[in-house]
Amino acid sequence: MSPSNAPRLTRRSLGRIAAAAAIAAPAAGSLAACGRDADPNAITFLSWDNAEVMGPVIEQFEQEHSEYHVEVQYAPPVAGYIQKLQTQLGSNSAPDVFIITAENKKQLMDGAFVQDLSGESWASNLNETAVETYSRDGKLYGSAISAWAGGLVVNLDLVPGEFPTDWDGFLSLCKQLKADGTVPYLEAVGGMTDTVCAFVGMQNLAYGGTMDQQIWDGDLTFEEAWTPAVEAWYQLFGEGILDSSAAGLTGDVVLPEFQQGRLAIMSTGSWGISGITGGAPDLNFEFKAVPGFDGQSFWSGAVSPGLALNTKAKNPDAAKVFLEWMSTEPGVSFYQQANQFISTVKDYEPELPAQLGDLVSAVQDGRYYLPAVSWVDNNDVLAGEANALIQQLATGDIEPVDVGKGLDAKLASLQ
Repeated sequence: MSPSNAPRLTRRSLGRIAAAAAIAAPAAGSLAACGRDADPNAITFLSWDNAEVMGPVIEQFEQEHSEYHVEVQYAPPVAGYIQKLQTQLGSNSAPDVFIITAENKKQLMDGAFVQDLSGESWASNLNETAVETYSRDGKLYGSAISAWAGGLVVNLDLVPGEFPTDWDGFLSLCKQLKADGTVPYLEAVGGMTDTVCAFVGMQNLAYGGTMDQQIWDGDLTFEEAWTPAVEAWYQLFGEGILDSSAAGLTGDVVLPEFQQGRLAIMSTGSWGISGITGGAPDLNFEFKAVPGFDGQSFWSGAVSPGLALNTKAKNPDAAKVFLEWMSTEPGVSFYQQANQFISTVKDYEPELPAQLGDLVSAVQDGRYYLPAVSWVDNNDVLAGEANALIQQLATGDIEPVDVGKGLDAKLASLQ
């Protein structure tokens, strides 16, 4: 799950007509149940991109592969999608192709619900980070063609000059902007934010990139690992840059303030660029990494959800044709036009907006972190707990150290 409750094979792209998609799903399911038994060239697919995004992609595939047709159902991410898929898997009615994501990958792999794709010729088109995200014991279980990162978006007219790479410098900048009468920074704290995830990612680096495994092995605790990161983030409240109202903010409130030039800096992910430019096409802005410890800035982010092949697929050969098209040119490029994602495939490099700045190279180099992707198991439950704890911290109900303590208690209860 993305830290801003993302996202495409992305979480973020679905919000516009998820309700309509959910209403349409039962009818689509009935068609799928009939069609896939009768037609070996029918491919059933459960998408969490909505019909507005995925519909044209399906149409393009069918134009290029006229012997096949895709019978698609829709379900909104994240919880709704996972629940629908679990229900279908339990009743042996799951489609040929569905989404594998951070929140359900362990369950899908443990339950042997997804086929090994590592032997497919196109699997080598995925970059190393994408492969690692959905692999286990050398076997690939998901084709993820994109990734995202989150950080800070800066109005360059309000914040000219060099942007700080260290957190103390960022706090000083915000206090100076505030003293000059400019709203320096807003962040919608609906749970784990891009900034919190970036700070935890910095801690992961400090532990050699194995922080989460050490926690699960009992050699480290959330309290030990997370407290410095959470304390650093909480300085936004201690310094008066944010207050408890941040817990009630949404992106829909923050975005117009930035678009209209009343806000200097906000947090969002790479998917947010079209939303910014859609309302302010001439705004002079750029993405920046979250300033960090000792001047080492970092990003939140993750490889996006991937496509998986049902081990009980009714038409696996046809489904593999769809998977190959979606994982290589020209399918990747066509899908990218609707999502403006950062590619994790080797045969396609999209032209991306210049405002993304260093974000693109950071994604390509894997310089980002998201807890829900890195945790060993119980990803969805722990993500819910982390979101709740960060909100409680923002409202002043708990202290920074209580976030790690709460996660330790939750993990112990699950184990």
